[in-house]
Amino acid sequence: MAKAFALNIIALTLAAGLGMVATSEVAYHHEIPVGELPIAPWVRATFAAIVVAAIVPRTGFWARFAVLTGVYLLELALAVLTTVAATEIVVTYFDGDGEAARPWTYFGAITPVISGVAGYFTLRQFRRPVANISAEAVRP
Repeated sequence: MAKAFALNIIALTLAAGLGMVATSEVAYHHEIPVGELPIAPWVRATFAAIVVAAIVPRTGFWARFAVLTGVYLLELALAVLTTVAATEIVVTYFDGDGEAARPWTYFGAITPVISGVAGYFTLRQFRRPVANISAEAVRP
């Protein structure tokens, strides 16, 4: 149990580091709009990745690391898409009045749920069987 927890922490830390590098490159270096706060996609992905790491099935380290990194990158991509979509909605339908369009610009709040669910179901594809369970209990 302690080994699995340590592997979760290590995979989460490494994935968070790669997510921070990706977020800083996209938001600060390339100046691609990711929302009002450039670090927000990383924070939302951290919450999603912690939840995924907490409920992760028994998997290998590299699969866990790759999927948690994918959660960060998916959250970043969704942040870019929702920012562009919100900007387009404000300009097209509300003539640039951001206050009038405020309720329509909150759909970026659902992106951690999308990233977390995608990460969890991807990790389920890599799960390992538990060693001390009989073959009868594993049958669907």
